[in-house]
Amino acid sequence: MMKYIVKLVVVAGALLLATNVVDGFTVDAFWPTAVLAAFILGLLSITVQPLLKLFSLPITIITLGLFGFLINIGVFWLLTFVPGVSISNFMAAFWGLIIVTVAGWIVDAIFKK
Repeated sequence: MMKYIVKLVVVAGALLLATNVVDGFTVDAFWPTAVLAAFILGLLSITVQPLLKLFSLPITIITLGLFGFLINIGVFWLLTFVPGVSISNFMAAFWGLIIVTVAGWIVDAIFKK
């Protein structure tokens, strides 16, 4: 349980970091906007994303996995429905996703031990 709470806080912090680093990506505040966005991103990652990857498996195989990355960006882009989160273009979503993913990997690596 502690891992999930820490990951939620770290991903929320990564969203704020992306706000400062990436042009076109904004999150208004840590509480409640970034925390809510991190929670919704987690929910989307365990519900919507696997279904999209399953239905798009043939095109993902044809593109050697590139389409799977586009699905990740699309799911990340769904955060714009959270009040206070704004993503203005594809590259903002791309770099924001990279920052959030790396932060998630770091938490997973720490808690793996």
